[in-house]
Amino acid sequence: MAKQIPGTYPEKLTRAGAYLSDLLESAGKPVLTQFEFFRVIWRMYQESADEKLYLRHDTPTQDDYSRLRLNLKKAGAIGADRDYGARIIRILTVSDQPAENIVCLVDPTCYVSHLSAMQRWGLTDRNPEALILTRPDRKTAQARLQSYMNDALYDDEENPFPLKVVAHPARVRRRRVQIYETKNAGVCLKNRSDDIRVATIGQTFLDTLQKPDLCGGMSHVIEVWEEHASTYLDEIVTEVATATSGLVKSRAGYIIEERLGLKHPGVEPWKALGQRGSSRKLDPAKEFAPTFSETWMISLNV
Repeated sequence: MAKQIPGTYPEKLTRAGAYLSDLLESAGKPVLTQFEFFRVIWRMYQESADEKLYLRHDTPTQDDYSRLRLNLKKAGAIGADRDYGARIIRILTVSDQPAENIVCLVDPTCYVSHLSAMQRWGLTDRNPEALILTRPDRKTAQARLQSYMNDALYDDEENPFPLKVVAHPARVRRRRVQIYETKNAGVCLKNRSDDIRVATIGQTFLDTLQKPDLCGGMSHVIEVWEEHASTYLDEIVTEVATATSGLVKSRAGYIIEERLGLKHPGVEPWKALGQRGSSRKLDPAKEFAPTFSETWMISLNV
């Protein structure tokens, strides 16, 4: 017997629709892209013989997708997402999740970063108004999506709904979303318990020096380094070493050695990157100050 979703809906689920609804519910994801939704349908078709679903084809077509999606929609199992609209499918039999989870499910190229990542790592007691996300520039993001699809699909699997770079709404689940796009997107990790991707601890510290304005300002950044940098010194030095900016390495070197009095062999090579007579500043948002670090050749304007 076809499964009936509770509520008042004009259409019951077909046998295939009920099976698909169960697959979607067991996956536990509240939202899916059309690409991912079609992949679940593909899985159902692979299992159809054992389940005696008596489907029309050996593999799903775009028409099958449309028919099944309409059946589940009319039965109240799925709907359009309230923030992203019809381009993202909301699985109504799965509980909704916070903005961090939703954006990471919708966009495989983004991750939680800057002040939002600092909060998740316990580096700050500030509660950022906006959820700050980093992702690559558009060209790089599309290339990563292609790589993601290549890895996800089986050799014989075809999908008529390729992933595209997502245009995020201004608010997701009532939370303001701020997207930082960069050619030098950093490294992140995925939580084991959910789908959230967050900048690694080393990347988070590196971000504080690259974009202090997105991390509560340089004064707050220094407070965070003073309290937590000694705990994560190896991770910090490893990640800062990957930065292409000599200025960022000088900022890190000054804070580590002169501000905190710490020592690390990985810091020493950064001293050669200083530029004598330059107007480099510790805080990019403030005016140049005459107080200067001779070793790191940087204005101490904080």
